[in-house]
Amino acid sequence: MKKFVVAGTALVVLATAILITIPFRAPYLVLYNDNSGAILLSHRADDGETFAIEYIHSVNKSPVTEFYQIREQQIWLTALEFYTFGAGMPTELEPGQELVRLQSGALRIEGYDRDVTDLRYLVGHAADITLKIGAQRVHLDTLAEAGQSVRFEINQLSLWQVWGKNHKP
Repeated sequence: MKKFVVAGTALVVLATAILITIPFRAPYLVLYNDNSGAILLSHRADDGETFAIEYIHSVNKSPVTEFYQIREQQIWLTALEFYTFGAGMPTELEPGQELVRLQSGALRIEGYDRDVTDLRYLVGHAADITLKIGAQRVHLDTLAEAGQSVRFEINQLSLWQVWGKNHKP
């Protein structure tokens, strides 16, 4: 009889743990290795959360920062900051955009409102691509090898996925 009580209690505890954690899903900014599909990093990301990607421009060799916001589980480009006009940089403002000159000498284009749900970066050591979200600064070349693509998505993850073996804090 005692074995049945212990086994029954263990079963109830296990079932309760599953019922509590499996259905719990929350929005996360998830970085995937585009080749393998492995989760490289996940960060809790509620609606309105912002993040930035910094890198060194491949042609003019100056810093560029792209600013993003999460809205309704999509990624939106909101602003772009750079130091030098040139290949691959905007040369004209779109309707609703404004060019602001910052004290640092940077130029910032405000007023982007572009859905970039298919956001990917090709990792390279020279570009030093860095994700800034919350208090975190993560260099993408610490997550993936040079030449690999990192895909950014907003996904609902369970606690098991967040704590999974492919997750890096």
